[in-house]
Amino acid sequence: MISKINICNLALAHLGQSPISSLDQTDERAKRLNLFYEPVRDEVLRTHNWGFAAVQKKLELARQDTQTGEFLYHYPADALFVRRIFLPGQQRGFGFEMRYDTVTNGRVLAVKVPGVHALYTRRVEDESQFDGAFVKAFTLALAYDMAVTLTADNALAAQIFEKYTLCLDEARRSNMTENCERPEATDAFSEVR
Repeated sequence: MISKINICNLALAHLGQSPISSLDQTDERAKRLNLFYEPVRDEVLRTHNWGFAAVQKKLELARQDTQTGEFLYHYPADALFVRRIFLPGQQRGFGFEMRYDTVTNGRVLAVKVPGVHALYTRRVEDESQFDGAFVKAFTLALAYDMAVTLTADNALAAQIFEKYTLCLDEARRSNMTENCERPEATDAFSEVR
């Protein structure tokens, strides 16, 4: 089973660095991994509609804007990227805008339609849920972001970025193929209640 330390050590291996035994080490590698891990993970999650991170969920109404008539829905707390707003049973999605609402003091999704659902990519912090293609892309992205600071080798950073780009393209293709049997194949989302 993949773990956070496995992912970190895979990223270090891409850089030709020796593994670490703990992220609590005072070693520069562990410090960099602690700094980059979460932002890079979330960035790679946002790059694609990963099946393991996909959610379909009814949005919670925050309020209706009396001036514009728009329905303002609370932005899902676990959402990294809202991909589509829709009504169940309808293929067509609706336009939306993400904004900060001063009345509710939070992020909202403004939509002109009541009772909508969202398809979104959620933040996944449990590494055991990651699929293999995501892990490979994530470790390369993590290695790329640390490459120059840990190795001072711009050429290595460029090579890792090229590998990351190719790996991400392949991961996207395989993820989309795996999800093509479901009716909402282009969305690749699972229901969360």
